[in-house]
Amino acid sequence: MNSQDIGEQDILARIFIEEKNYDTAAEIYFKAGMLYEYGRCQLLCGNLEETKHIWHKIKDDNPAVHWGCSLLEFIDLYVMHIPTFFQIRAFLEVDLDALLRADLITYCENIVNGAHLFAQNNPESYKFIGRVFVNNKYFELAELFLKKAKDVCYVDPEVHFLLAKCYIYKNDIKRAKDALKISIDKGYGYFPAKKLLKEITN
Repeated sequence: MNSQDIGEQDILARIFIEEKNYDTAAEIYFKAGMLYEYGRCQLLCGNLEETKHIWHKIKDDNPAVHWGCSLLEFIDLYVMHIPTFFQIRAFLEVDLDALLRADLITYCENIVNGAHLFAQNNPESYKFIGRVFVNNKYFELAELFLKKAKDVCYVDPEVHFLLAKCYIYKNDIKRAKDALKISIDKGYGYFPAKKLLKEITN
């Protein structure tokens, strides 16, 4: 923690975040003058008002700050600014996953309740949310968002692949196989789907 190299400090802080030691990560970022990251750690600690105070003081005009301030609006259920296509692509999945891992369930609920707003600017938003829920084994919630993703972009092989995982969780192997076959067809031999199909067929 004594390194003066910003890159090294960032890596160290990320390790503490992975270990859910958000306070120590926040301390590292504060000392490094990395205010956006410091505010994000405060958010992961559940300190919403402190996060607002930090992020709203940042004068830099960059996508992360714009995303962060918009995310706070979703958490507060008072959305004035919908993030851009690229902001959603870069940050939604990462931050939703981090908040879920931090057990900030109410924050997550409020964010995903605005999924239709995210989808206005990035139709893949439903898939991003569904993938987070699959990866964290919230399969029933995942299925809800992935079905919406399928309606928006039926040709995306990953959507069908992720849905298959939800069906496997419910022990509905027939539907899982059907979803995987669609995934393989739409993805020109999508390898993860072929691999999973082989596993549940043998």
